[in-house]
This record gives sequence, structure tokens and C-alpha cells, in this order.
Amino acid sequence: MMLEASDITLTHGCMEALQLALRVTTQPGDSVGLETPTYFYLLPLLASLGLKAVEIPTDPQTGLSLDALELMLNEKRLNAVIAMPTAQNPMGFTMPLAAKKRLARLMNDHRVPLIEDGLYAEIQFSDALSPAVKSFDKYGWVLFCTSFTKTLAPDFRIGWIAGGRFADKLRKLKAVSSMTESSLLSQTLAVFLESGGYDHHLRSLRRRYEAQVDEARALIAQYFPQGTRSTRPMGGFVFWVDFPEGVDTVALFKQLIEEKICMTPGTLYSPSGRYSNGLRLSCCYPFDVRYTAALARLGQRACEMSGLPPGLAQTTDDARADETRTS
Repeated sequence: MMLEASDITLTHGCMEALQLALRVTTQPGDSVGLETPTYFYLLPLLASLGLKAVEIPTDPQTGLSLDALELMLNEKRLNAVIAMPTAQNPMGFTMPLAAKKRLARLMNDHRVPLIEDGLYAEIQFSDALSPAVKSFDKYGWVLFCTSFTKTLAPDFRIGWIAGGRFADKLRKLKAVSSMTESSLLSQTLAVFLESGGYDHHLRSLRRRYEAQVDEARALIAQYFPQGTRSTRPMGGFVFWVDFPEGVDTVALFKQLIEEKICMTPGTLYSPSGRYSNGLRLSCCYPFDVRYTAALARLGQRACEMSGLPPGLAQTTDDARADETRTS
């Protein structure tokens, strides 16, 4: 993806980039399509702007159903779409290259903005990185948002947005909302990027996160009830778990929080409160005895709730998920 400096507006992290993108492309009462399950902070963000969240069927391995999206676009049901096509949060999939090209074409043909969240795109596990949908954007209908918070440090809140045909509106809105970002942080980051240190850091980070994800999934296969399914992310450090029937992750959350073990139930990731047997796991920290014990305890509680023994949990490497997520 080749961009000019004039294409980019600096933001206070990725969430501000997403908020600005929504504000320049929609108005209260509009409908915004999104993946399901989706990043849970998007839901209160949409609500705060008076926008309606519309779930688009999403496959845990290939991403948005483009046939369903095309139908919605043909029916004029969407005013914008917000999606994470690369290393998606919470499932970890990356859309195939052909699907990314088709997605860009659909949005341009229908003249509907696509807000592309690329927060984890630089933490892909494959040697050849999958390009952004923005790379195939001919007429500026794709707005690309990202940040350095996941690749450098959570407190390093320097993000940016490439706004396409909305670039001028974005700059003006940014100026009246939060003006500019810290010049000290921005210049420090620029020096780091130019030195080549960032690329070296990313290579190490990708290896570490991939190893931590694999370790977590191995523990799931050992401790979680039979019939549990987990996705194998193609990047990032989060992935999705579906428990077998009988496991309610909201009830599980209430039990575990009393033991000071925190997890996020699946219902948080859907505007309609779906996925009561699902949860997202994060592997951003190195495994230690405490984390391993917490994951084992989570599995034990789930086994008790389901009445099933632990072990032989399926992953999408072993048995491809046969349930497409639908709205």
C-alpha cells in the first residue's frame, strides 16, 4: 500500500481514527455493517454516534460473506461498513486476497465507505504479508485506520488514518476535535521507523505472539471440554473459542471473577447478544504459572458446566469450523 504524506492524518490511537472515520462518513440514524463476532468496543462507539449496528454473516476462517454484503448493498441497507479483514479481532482470520479485492470493488461500485481497521495487520504470522483492502481502492471509498499501540506499547498512542476521498474532511474534523498529536512522540517514532529498528522488532514480535497463541491452544486441547473448538489466528494475539452445548460464558464469567480470573463472554461481541457459548482469549503476555493455572481452571469450570471430560478439544486446524456465523 503506497501512500503520500498528504493522505495521512495522525490520531490518538486507532479508536480515535475509527471514530473520526465514522463521523465523516455517517450521520445519526445510519446503519453500519460489521463482522460478527466483532471487536466489542465498536458497539458502544456506534451507539454513542447514534448509529445502528448490522451484523454481516462472517466465516471464522475466511471472513465477511461477500455474497451477503453484496445483497445488503444492493438493497441499500448499509451507509458504511467497518471491518478488520487482516488478523481480525476476535477470531484471527485474514480474508483471502481475492476476497479483499472483491470487497474493495464492491464498496467502490456501490459508493459506500469501508472503514478498514488494520490494527493487527503488521502482526501477521506468514512470511508474505497479506495487503490491506485499501491497496485495491480505486476511487477512495476505503478509509484505513491503524495504530502503533499493539506493535510498540499500549501507551504509545500514535495512530493514523488514510481517508481516501474523505481526507480533507478528516483533517478538519481532527483539528477541531483534538487538534494535533504529541510532536515529541511523533518525531521519536519517525526516527525509530527510519532506522530500520521497527522492522526488526516486528519480526521478533510475530514469532513471539505466534508461539504464545500455539501454547494457549495446546492448553485448550488439554484442559477444555471435549467438543470445544478454537480458531487458529493468522496474526495478532487473540482468537475465538466455542464451547459445546451447556456452557454459558456469562455464567462462567460470574463464577471465575470471584476467583480473580477475568475472561470476556461471547455476548459482548455481538449487538444482538449472540455467542453465549463463546469467548475471546488473548495471548499478549508471556505464559507463566499463574496464566496457565487460570486457563486450566477455566477449562475445569467449563467441563463441570457441560458435564463433559477434558481433552481432545478440536481446533480449526484439526476440524474446520462448519458453522458460518450469521446475523
